[in-house]
Parts: sequence; C-alpha cells; structure tokens
Amino acid sequence: MKLSKIIEKCSLEKVVFCLDGEIKNGYTGDLMSDVIANANSNSIWITIQAHKNSIAVALIKDISAILFTNNVPISPEVIKKAKEENISILKTPENSFNVSGKIYSLLEGKTEQS
Repeated sequence: MKLSKIIEKCSLEKVVFCLDGEIKNGYTGDLMSDVIANANSNSIWITIQAHKNSIAVALIKDISAILFTNNVPISPEVIKKAKEENISILKTPENSFNVSGKIYSLLEGKTEQS
C-alpha cells in the first residue's frame, strides 16, 4: 500500500514526506535493538522514540517511514536528518496500540479506515 494512502486513511500528520513508496510491513517497538533484530524493509515503524538514533535505525533496516505516536515532540535535528536521509516522518496523537491496529488492518486488507 502506498504511504500516502496510509497517511490519508489513518489521518496522520506529515512532518517530512520524502517518497510515496510501497509499504509492505509495519513494526511497532521502542527498543532500538528489537527493531534492528526484527523489523522488515519497506516498513512503517511505529514508535515514541523521536530522536536522531531512530533515523539511523531506519537506515540500517531500510525502513521508509517512521510514525511517532502520542504527539511526542520531534526536534529540528531529527527533522533535518530525516530529510537528508529520505526517511518520511509522520506524527499522530494516537497511541501506538491503536494506530498499529489500524495500519495492520489496512495492510492486510481487512477493513477500510475512515
């Protein structure tokens, strides 16, 4: 599913939008080593870890988009690094559990989110 469709269907805020690539998987986690060990490429990563190391982890795992939940603040440094590395950054006031369920349903074709 195209990233733009996930953004639209889940009412996500675009902080940095680089490429409208195909998202094939998702991963929810806040522990960097867990994400490195288990996330797939072409994923959207759902987390509250809004810091520069998140961009590095996304690069290591070829994750094309990071969704920060709970309206966590995102520093200008993170935004700048995301732009440099072509990683899309999204934001939502929802918690990780709720938004993960919505994205999972979209990716699995189980429901149309409105």
